[in-house]
Amino acid sequence: MRVVKPRNPDRDLPRGVVGGAEISQATTGAHNIYMGLFRVPAGARSRPHYHANCESSLYMLKGSIEIRWGDHLEDSVIVEEGDMLYVPPRETHIVVNRSGDEPAEYIVARDSPTEDSVEVPWAGDPS
Repeated sequence: MRVVKPRNPDRDLPRGVVGGAEISQATTGAHNIYMGLFRVPAGARSRPHYHANCESSLYMLKGSIEIRWGDHLEDSVIVEEGDMLYVPPRETHIVVNRSGDEPAEYIVARDSPTEDSVEVPWAGDPS
């Protein structure tokens, strides 16, 4: 058993969101799962990325985000407080905070013990 306390300060992740506490191979020695708390600052969005070898699920804690996905980020769904989202492996996507005033917060769970995120520069700027 291992309790994981919130990180202070949070850490910037390579894909452009902010990570908090996590259960992972690095923090607990987990072999088959990952769970982390994430925050997207007000008005911010992630860079295009995918998770190579795992399925992901998201539970929205606070705020509202737009997920854009597809080869050219042409598809979109809104995730609001209390919603859950399934993300299949290798699905290129971005996370957009819909609020210009408040951060959005969510929990992610994956069937991989690592972050497993790959940036996709060829996805273009979805402005």
